[in-house]
Amino acid sequence: METKLEKALQREQSELRRREKQLSARGNQFYMVYLLMILALIYITDEIASTIGIQFQSNIINEFYVQKMGLTYGEGMSLSSALSFISYPITVLIVFYRPLADKFGRKPFLVINTFSMELGLFLVYLSDNLVVYLLGSTMMSFMVSHDMQCVYILECSSEKTRARNYALVKSVAILGTLLVPLLRETLMHNQSERWHLVFLIPAIIGFSMSLIALMFARETNTFLVKRIAYLKTTPEERKRQSAEEASKNAQGGIIPAVKFAFRHRQLRSLIIACCFFYLASLATATYNTVMKESAQMTEAAITQALYLYPVGNALMTFITGLVSDKFGRKVTIITMSCSALVCYSVFIASSMLGWTPWLTGFAIGGFMGSYWGVGDTIGGIMFSESSPTNLRSSVTVINTLLNGIIGGLATVFTMILLPIIPKEMFGYMYLSLMVPGLIGTILVMWKCVGETKGLDLTKVTGAEWDKKRSAS
Repeated sequence: METKLEKALQREQSELRRREKQLSARGNQFYMVYLLMILALIYITDEIASTIGIQFQSNIINEFYVQKMGLTYGEGMSLSSALSFISYPITVLIVFYRPLADKFGRKPFLVINTFSMELGLFLVYLSDNLVVYLLGSTMMSFMVSHDMQCVYILECSSEKTRARNYALVKSVAILGTLLVPLLRETLMHNQSERWHLVFLIPAIIGFSMSLIALMFARETNTFLVKRIAYLKTTPEERKRQSAEEASKNAQGGIIPAVKFAFRHRQLRSLIIACCFFYLASLATATYNTVMKESAQMTEAAITQALYLYPVGNALMTFITGLVSDKFGRKVTIITMSCSALVCYSVFIASSMLGWTPWLTGFAIGGFMGSYWGVGDTIGGIMFSESSPTNLRSSVTVINTLLNGIIGGLATVFTMILLPIIPKEMFGYMYLSLMVPGLIGTILVMWKCVGETKGLDLTKVTGAEWDKKRSAS
């Protein structure tokens, strides 16, 4: 037993020396610039991996379910939704996987996540049957949910520039998704059966970026400071920690994070807001089906719309960051939720009434930028800014789990309706879920959540809002 303890202490001392060396290493004055460039390029591949399956949803349903199984489109959509639940047990691994970054650092997972995400893209490119496709898409969906590049931006930026840098990098990443409609024209030639080819180039770019991150990105100082402080404590000091400190779990974990969240008013309120918010999430994953199947738009018209999709998306994303840093997180969430309501309504009207594809694409892009601007502000920024450093990554897992749970319940509801209602009604069904979800989000944020703008992340305890009776 003593031998094991001695070996553990030796490993910790070795890690302590390594971490102190990493912290003392001086970066040149341009490090932050090229770090943001690296993160932006990684974010581009992340955004493409996040949306490319959605943008080819109709092609995928028609190939694997309609043509190869002989189902109607509605039946194929319903079966595809049912099969998506197969990935849920794998998604649960997030509970154990993501908190590892609180112990082993941010950089290893930035590299691993990027590489694995692009491996998923490559598998989809190779897929000639449903099994291979599901394997690749499941790998992508698992990896894109971690957003380690977001943790990097938040922990490497100052309090005053945190949201601005986040919005700037994400806006560049969204504009980078113009690669998808460009590849639709040049490789796919707007021919439905050639959709696999569009997945190849993003996969190659992603593989390259994982190597670049491995070579040039450094561990975040926020993590290093916290980890070094933990490693310097002796076993006796750790044993003498109070019950309260022990319950917080000094190095993360989902169970301590959930307990911590429900003990504190701010995080409890954010969880409720997220439950409403993710009720509207299906609208973000079905716009291709609405355009192709409900509105009967051609592949060329959809490609035309997708050229304006990143513009509307990036514009609203950048506005989100500017508003967040100037007016605060609560104002941002309420304002952008209203924007999302308007943009999706315009998208439904424009696509179903046959207006110009340029407006259709800009409107759905504006909706996506507004909606995920709200999601990033709640689940990314506000969850992070309301949590102590030692639990920050673990607490953000709660947001990911809520996305899966609430989105899953909404999916079950639509699975029942999809084979029954006409294709022309799909868009209105998603609209009926989106409206109450965002209205509920607005009300909870307005009444129950405290502001987090300008907080020093190294000093946040999570209890700052517990004494307040109303939102600040």
